Amino acid sequence: MSLSQAVFLSLALIISFLTSFVATRWVIAQSLKKGIVGVDVNKKERPKVASIGGVGPIAGFLAGGFTLLIENAQDSSDITEEIIIGVLLTSLIIAFLGLLDDILDIKQSIRAFTPVFAAVPLSIFSLGHSTINIPFIGRVDFGIWYNIIVVPFALTIAANAFNMLEGLNGLGAGMGIIMAITLAVIGLRAGGASTVSGELALVLALSLLAFLVFNRYPAKAFPGNVGTYFIGASIGALGISGYMLTALFFLYIPYAVEFFLKARTKFKGVSFGKVREDGTLYWDERPHSLTHVVMKLGRLKEYQVVAVLWGVEAVFAVTAYFFQVTVIKL
Repeated sequence: MSLSQAVFLSLALIISFLTSFVATRWVIAQSLKKGIVGVDVNKKERPKVASIGGVGPIAGFLAGGFTLLIENAQDSSDITEEIIIGVLLTSLIIAFLGLLDDILDIKQSIRAFTPVFAAVPLSIFSLGHSTINIPFIGRVDFGIWYNIIVVPFALTIAANAFNMLEGLNGLGAGMGIIMAITLAVIGLRAGGASTVSGELALVLALSLLAFLVFNRYPAKAFPGNVGTYFIGASIGALGISGYMLTALFFLYIPYAVEFFLKARTKFKGVSFGKVREDGTLYWDERPHSLTHVVMKLGRLKEYQVVAVLWGVEAVFAVTAYFFQVTVIKL
């Protein structure tokens, strides 16, 4: 990485963090003023919280991404620009669809398939590689079906899975930061086209870090569907464009478990808990979520449940890095 590239990357990270921070504060103020709020059911007081705070990190990611695009437009290959444009367009489309869902409350049966539309930019630019190293199976070449089926399917799974495991202060933002940093380390180590995805992953991590300032316990803003779909789809887009599908596989294992827990309830289950007098959370029914599994470990407060799940994701992040660099050998 040249000095000018390092400077632009640093600038992109700063812009991403500051834009996300300022935008989130503005969204919180406007949401409270206009009554766009949700109830924090994991608190005895059940406070009202801005419900579409996820708009903030979206603004930060787009601002930081455009900064990288400006730098790469001066001296880069076409694939570099295509990765940045493709990922940013995917993030913008899924954010718009998520915001529509927050406003219109779209039926779950319809909402589940909306991320397919966000995969269009990735397919148009043919980002990623049709030959995939599938863990425990080996190399599989999907050919033309990669862009027609694999990319839309992978992005839809990534967005929906991330949306399922939400409901506690700071949970989704923290998980997203861990996943983004993992992809950043892998991509920057790999070089080539993967480096661009790695840089964008760092930008995503910084935008989420700024949002976490307001989303951590006790939260002043919820991400909303606009935020959770954005994080999940962006992580998926970065993994696809940076040839890091092996890493995505391991990073999403907790979400696969969440999927099966939710499936047992016909996807009507919740992730939040019940509140004791001392503020700790519990769940005395059959678990609907990984959050409930953690709650059954002992008398834990909300932020402690979140910390445990962050730790679980961190373990899978290390596993993802190991398998990506040894199986794919980036």
